[in-house]
Amino acid sequence: MPYKIKHKIQADRLDPKDAVPETILEQYPWHWDPTEKEHTDHAAFEGNIKFDWKRLGEWAIEKVNNDRVPQKYWWWDDKEQAVMHANENVNSYPIYKQAYQHVKLNNFNEHNTQYFKYANEELGEFYKPLKEMFPSMSPESMGVSLFIQLPGQTIPCHVDTYSTYIRRVGGKPNYKKLRRYMIFVRDWDFGHFFHWGNTCINQWQAGDFWSLRNGIYHGSANAGVNPKITIHWSGEVEE
Repeated sequence: MPYKIKHKIQADRLDPKDAVPETILEQYPWHWDPTEKEHTDHAAFEGNIKFDWKRLGEWAIEKVNNDRVPQKYWWWDDKEQAVMHANENVNSYPIYKQAYQHVKLNNFNEHNTQYFKYANEELGEFYKPLKEMFPSMSPESMGVSLFIQLPGQTIPCHVDTYSTYIRRVGGKPNYKKLRRYMIFVRDWDFGHFFHWGNTCINQWQAGDFWSLRNGIYHGSANAGVNPKITIHWSGEVEE
């Protein structure tokens, strides 16, 4: 049976730009126009990197089948009046206003935002070669994260604010130095969606590499019948 939506939906358009930290908006100006066709968002594609992506994908599915319970999801804690990422209160993080739009002003919740995440040493034998893949990124600041998104799940649209990096190194992030790279671990399949700004990415191949510069709104969803797997590098690079 369908359940009653938790939050009334606003009649007027909710502007996602209003929830993005001013520092990011100032340092990385972007068009913020969903109707803009004369954009260069697709230029984030950098080519294809060769690796044993097939074996990494198989390893990821085996991990999911062993663990069964997704480590990450977003939800609103009404009692604490808090935006929650799994068991963590993120009210004090730069992502807060964006996540508030998702889980308090809309109907994203712990049921439709789930994903499995394996990071750094959790990647076992894959960690070292993956960490060495981008020598321009400081190894001291680098985090490598594998995401498995099952059918029926979404990652709500957002601008990256590097919450995991903040937890890892502490202090306020210097967005001028921070970068994120993304590679698709498996070939595109029906129902897999990833939008980067005004570019809707599809028919990607395993190893396709995107340099996700700061300040661009993006999100993903899986409306297919097969898992969608991506891997991300986050950390500091020289300007």
